[in-house]
Amino acid sequence: MQAYNIYVKRKEKEMLDLINTLNSRNSNNNLLDYKLKNLEHTVVKLRTESMEFEKLKEGLRGQIKDWKSKFEQEKSEKDFFHKQALEAKRKNKLLKIAVGRL
Repeated sequence: MQAYNIYVKRKEKEMLDLINTLNSRNSNNNLLDYKLKNLEHTVVKLRTESMEFEKLKEGLRGQIKDWKSKFEQEKSEKDFFHKQALEAKRKNKLLKIAVGRL
């Protein structure tokens, strides 16, 4: 009977060791699953941010185009008025000379 008790205790100890190793493996798998879920969440978050930044970038490109066209328009107006002013000065000078001759 005592030999049977020793045998049962050994088997019980082996079973507990197996249970502990399985629990440690399972906890390791749980930890890996947790890390994997966190990484997947991070990937989704980064993709969403990337899409938002792409939209923002496109909006800014549109603004740049608008500002460039406004700049070109202002520049052409400035050149037009500058040429008009020079022409007016030239005509005024010619008129002064003509009036001076009379």
